[in-house]
Amino acid sequence: MRYFPLIAFLWLMAAGCASSGKTKNKEASIAVQHSSAIPSAPREFRAAWVATVANINWPSKPGLSTAQQQQEAIALLDFLKANHFNAVIFQVRPQADALYKSSLEPWSYYLTGEQGKAPDPYYDPLEFWIEEAHKRGLELHVWLNPYRAHHVSGGPVSEHSIVKKKPELVVHLKEGYWWFDPSLKETQDHGVNVIMDIVKRYDIDGVHFDDYFYPYPSYNNNEDFPDSVSWKRYQQSGGTLSRGDWRRESVNKFIQRVYTEIKKEKKHVKFGLSPFGIWRPGYPESVEGFDQYDVLYADAKLWWNKGWVDYFAPQLYWPITRYGQSYPVLLGWWARENTMKRHLWPGISVGRDTSVRNTTEVLNQIMIARGMLPKSSGVIHWSISSVTRNPGLTKALKEGPYQKQALIPASPWLDNQPPLAPSVTLSKTADSVTASWTHSDPNDVFLWVVYCKYGSKWEYQILSKINNTVTLSAVKDGQTLNGVAVSAVDRCGNESEKHEVFPNVVRIMPRSSHASTPKPYKKHQPVRITVHHEGGKVLADTADATIRLKNVQTWCMGPDRNWADIPYHYLIAPDGTVYEGRDPLTVGETNTEYDPTGHLLICFLGNYERQELTPHLVDVLTNLIVHFCIKYNISPDNIATHRDYSKITNCPGKNIYPYFQNGTIVNRVKQLLQRA
Repeated sequence: MRYFPLIAFLWLMAAGCASSGKTKNKEASIAVQHSSAIPSAPREFRAAWVATVANINWPSKPGLSTAQQQQEAIALLDFLKANHFNAVIFQVRPQADALYKSSLEPWSYYLTGEQGKAPDPYYDPLEFWIEEAHKRGLELHVWLNPYRAHHVSGGPVSEHSIVKKKPELVVHLKEGYWWFDPSLKETQDHGVNVIMDIVKRYDIDGVHFDDYFYPYPSYNNNEDFPDSVSWKRYQQSGGTLSRGDWRRESVNKFIQRVYTEIKKEKKHVKFGLSPFGIWRPGYPESVEGFDQYDVLYADAKLWWNKGWVDYFAPQLYWPITRYGQSYPVLLGWWARENTMKRHLWPGISVGRDTSVRNTTEVLNQIMIARGMLPKSSGVIHWSISSVTRNPGLTKALKEGPYQKQALIPASPWLDNQPPLAPSVTLSKTADSVTASWTHSDPNDVFLWVVYCKYGSKWEYQILSKINNTVTLSAVKDGQTLNGVAVSAVDRCGNESEKHEVFPNVVRIMPRSSHASTPKPYKKHQPVRITVHHEGGKVLADTADATIRLKNVQTWCMGPDRNWADIPYHYLIAPDGTVYEGRDPLTVGETNTEYDPTGHLLICFLGNYERQELTPHLVDVLTNLIVHFCIKYNISPDNIATHRDYSKITNCPGKNIYPYFQNGTIVNRVKQLLQRA
């Protein structure tokens, strides 16, 4: 639809913005549309892992200055926000060390190049990442390796290392790694203490483990894990489990304890696990490959079935069409095992190359997850560099599945009570509307969603909790802003009711957009305002009203009528746009028996005997009348409809007339005039 330049915007505030609570005032209820008509923002978990081990993703190398580290972190977070991700999985404990201030484990080698040495100038990297992620509306989940005590890339084993501080808890592997013995209660105690120290002191959104439980065989030259001392002690104490079951039981106890301890302290903090993508070969039948149950001693299916996690991200790092490890086949199996109805957000990684084929595979895997898990879709990208270093994939994601922002799916087992709706007010300038809002319980808010309606189409934007104002254009792509609503979202993803307010934007289009030159006609001074509808066919709010207006003028000025011009001074289209008609200082010509001299005629385009008058149109009409009352010094007691002057018409239709009959329009005009 083509629109012409505007000649003016008229701004008038309604008498007090609608409150977030219910109202018993009939007039107010007419002005507030039910929020269920507003489509909600979509839901999808969109995350990426940021690995610090071996400086895979951040920082780019050990020993960078504080400013350089922070600059790199902000670049990654800005990238995630710009490309509509909503979470980051940040590795804070790569090898029994800390990328945060800890009294339990040393500062990480990967930060400064020296284990135990704090950043200089000092800052707390985790605190910085949390603050900057939340500023951008991103959740931050801390990623810890529960059993790795020292990595081969982590520099020398220093005097600060857990290997030296707690040598009784660790064993040496033949490839140079040091590993906690998972069977020891002291290992479990230490791991839980580290995790709960973070949960208690930092405003995190989740705790995350990956696939490292008992180590992969290659870490020990394909020999068995060296836990003979603890195994013999278990047997001597009367233990009856097989060695494999004993190892699995140790990990099971730890997983359950971590989940329980987190929920006791902060229920909203999610616990997520990202195990190897295959539980066991043959599950399902076509699957072949590595057996994590029997080699890593990770009974991931048990943890999933028991609901000891809030989300599960099995590492499904295979293409769709690989028979023995097919991405959708494995995803479907894990989905069927989701007995506790938790979130299933697979980890995806199909290659480091930048080919079109790789990009297509990633997009297809995201869409498969959407199709198979419609109530809680999402994926985690391994790793963030797979996207940041692949401009083609970044572009395809932003133009495709991540084109719009998304909220993280809610976790009703943690909290199913939505926050209260915010209180919203509007202020206006010549070409924009600024929405501002407050909340009675700011601690129950993590995000805001601002919905805006242009013409008949709703749009939205998701903002972090630090924002409480947004400025919107009064016109976008030729459509007038005619609805604004704001909702609050809490830490568990519950969205409040949407508090909707109407911006009352009156858009007046010049005659040049729809009418030819009028004939000369007698002058008058408007002393009253009268409302009509043109009464033809129903006109949709998406229809081109200028065509209707041109047809009206052509017929009225044609030989059958021979009138001087369009009959009405101003005409309101179903989308709320106001069109100039006849000069208001000339007498209207209408199909009526009353003398229209002195009447300023406002007409609704369409047939309101059959189509509904929307709350937005009520606001447009009210504000237009207020404008003319002021401009021509017309008393609000002189506002009426065609029907009030005629015994032989139903104009302006049964869906408009009650607003005048019950005094709604006149009372609202009087209220606005008192504030003018």
